[in-house]
Amino acid sequence: MFRTTRRYAVRSLAATAVGAVALGLAVPTAASAAGSAPDPQWGANQPRPTFEESPADGNPDGPALDPTAQAVGPSEAAAATDAQRAAGAGATAAGASSWVLRGAGWGHGIGMSQYGAFEMAKAGSTASQILRHYYTGTTYDAVTDNQTLDVNILNQVSGSSTVTAVPSLVASGNGGGAFTVVVAGDSRTMTGKLGDAVAFSRSGATIKASCSSCTGATSLAGATAILRWDSLPGMNDKTLMKIGGTQYRDGTVRMKPYGTSSWNVVNRVRLHDEYLDYIAESPWSWNVEALKAQAAAARGYALSKYQALGGKVKSSCDCHLYDTTADQVYAGYSTVLGNGNQPWWPNWRNAVRAASSADRGYVARYDGAIIQAFFSSSSGGRTENNEDVWGGTPLPYLRGVSDPWSLKSSNPARDWRQVASTSSLARVFGLTDVARLDLSDRTANGGVRTATATSSAGTVKTVTGDRLRAVVASGSPFSGQVNSTMIRHLTGRLSGADRYASAAAVAGRVSQSASAVVIAGGDGLLVDAAVSGPLAATVGGPLLLTQQGRLPSATVTELNRRGSAVRTAYIVGGTSVVSDAVASQLTKRGITVKRLGGANRFATSALVAKLIKSKRAVPTVVIAGGEGLPDALGVSGPASALREPILLTPVDRLHDSTRSALTATGATAARIVGGEAVVSATVQSQLKAAGLTTITRLGGADRYEVSAAVAAFYGPRMPVRSEIVLTSGRDGALVDSLVAGTLQRVIALTQGSTLGGDALATLQTSSQLETLTAVGGTAVVSSRTLTTAANS
Repeated sequence: MFRTTRRYAVRSLAATAVGAVALGLAVPTAASAAGSAPDPQWGANQPRPTFEESPADGNPDGPALDPTAQAVGPSEAAAATDAQRAAGAGATAAGASSWVLRGAGWGHGIGMSQYGAFEMAKAGSTASQILRHYYTGTTYDAVTDNQTLDVNILNQVSGSSTVTAVPSLVASGNGGGAFTVVVAGDSRTMTGKLGDAVAFSRSGATIKASCSSCTGATSLAGATAILRWDSLPGMNDKTLMKIGGTQYRDGTVRMKPYGTSSWNVVNRVRLHDEYLDYIAESPWSWNVEALKAQAAAARGYALSKYQALGGKVKSSCDCHLYDTTADQVYAGYSTVLGNGNQPWWPNWRNAVRAASSADRGYVARYDGAIIQAFFSSSSGGRTENNEDVWGGTPLPYLRGVSDPWSLKSSNPARDWRQVASTSSLARVFGLTDVARLDLSDRTANGGVRTATATSSAGTVKTVTGDRLRAVVASGSPFSGQVNSTMIRHLTGRLSGADRYASAAAVAGRVSQSASAVVIAGGDGLLVDAAVSGPLAATVGGPLLLTQQGRLPSATVTELNRRGSAVRTAYIVGGTSVVSDAVASQLTKRGITVKRLGGANRFATSALVAKLIKSKRAVPTVVIAGGEGLPDALGVSGPASALREPILLTPVDRLHDSTRSALTATGATAARIVGGEAVVSATVQSQLKAAGLTTITRLGGADRYEVSAAVAAFYGPRMPVRSEIVLTSGRDGALVDSLVAGTLQRVIALTQGSTLGGDALATLQTSSQLETLTAVGGTAVVSSRTLTTAANS
């Protein structure tokens, strides 16, 4: 069910501009690049209000209306359903101070994409083709457009405030400047000229007009005030009237009280030209077919709303339309005068007059009826079905369609990053804070259908995706509100033809000038390699995998790429894991080889820990079960980032080598990774007896729960929290996790073909997450899993 327009914002009568909030530079034909500050005067560069925003003026627009019977504004939406989705797993982290959102597009995403239309026209599409693409099944037809519209240009909620009307000339010496004011119930007329100014205010149920220098009446008071200038003899198109900071050339202005303290200022204009000539939606410098499409959409939108109202005005605004993006941006003559726009005005006026008629213009129609021509700045790659965003009856011409043109470089919102404070996010959900944000419920075209937030106290609330756009957020290129519902994490993949090539792909993220590499066995037993990540991070080099008897071609290729910069290679493991033949190959390349190989896995991990200690302080170590390889791999990312050595131990006792390493490192804290089935309570007691004062167990029922516990603990402690690595927790794919740890990020273990609930919880509680990087090919982390993660 659709409702009528909610007022987007209270617009002060003293504002320097109305609708076009602050006049900036006109957007050139080649629109601004992403990240630059676009001109805010154009509707294409202004936020579209969400449907569920409360009317800022306190004036409801009336009862709910069915979209099949009532035209609604481009930025209006349907009421959310009362049903809420199941809460899912509870929050696992305290509420963050802010949340980072990445996405594409700006606006509700329904109907025509303005930047998409711009790019389609550049590629040769006509206005008719553009409209038929974005409005499914429509025709491009000329209809009568000589109707008179009442456009609300100001709304005042304080009865004590005033608005001043000041005349000026369209051109020097053109003889304009005269105006008159009359009020209902008073037969007198106030007459003014160039240099006079009239002040309007409200007192109770009365609008007052005062002008000490005017002739006739100098003060009038009544229920309605009418200001005329354009229709006076000899004044037509010669006089500008500055009202509330914005210049108007055409029409008349009506002022009426509303409610107990509000009052409305309305400009009455003819649709064909006096209204459409000043629509500031698409920059007038854009190519003509894009402008013709915009003119047809703007005309059709206004006509469909006018017809749905039966020509009558809405009582809340005394109008058919608002002048903001709550309907569409009507900015008066100020847009013509502002920032070099005037040379481009004929471009727009020609688009408006494309039908070459004094009282007809083009619109999009479906089955012979003028459509509700919703549009927004850009879609983010696909437009939306109307019911998926606003609910209500599906409209056949508002079907989601592919919109690759919105992702072209001309669109400043083709890729955006915003930061929302937790307090702003929480307000939209009605929570005290937000510890988990679930955006996984998606529309058919990929936007957020509903968003569910969980507070640190465990309270769960759900809102519509359109309502989520009411969150106050800041970032590039737009600030104000969340740009669109096309919110998703960025994704990447590091993989190769085999495990060795995948390791080389990950190594590509490490500086090519690194002087050291770590070499670990990639076939057979992997347990020695499980402790290699913190060592690689400590020496500042990559971790490369090798076969037991020789260096594989992918590893050789990576060593060749690094050339003479590599001077030292640390081999982790004994000769049964990495043979002397491999060491010899490295030596022949002029590389000094240092082997860290003990009698067993426990002794090898101890040697690695001692080497790390020789290069830096080691206040904390990680304790992992020698038989719990997935746990050790899952913690390798955080352990590498924080340079915490991973020490292995048998399940039921602290190994002598491990105990020796604890003494050598001087560590006072330990993180036990895994449950008691992997590292027993006895080992935990022995750690305490060995002098460790702080022992934290990060356990779970399985490797995926352990991975989530590790992420929850280390996440806030990580130097980089904007990226999480996805890799498989399945036994057959664990080798990819060996090298994933060297990226020094939190690792979320997936179940390969599915993301899994524990990994999902990790992503949804990571408030600073922006990028997801899969390590391994699609057989390790499927494309479907990566997409699910991106939309989490």
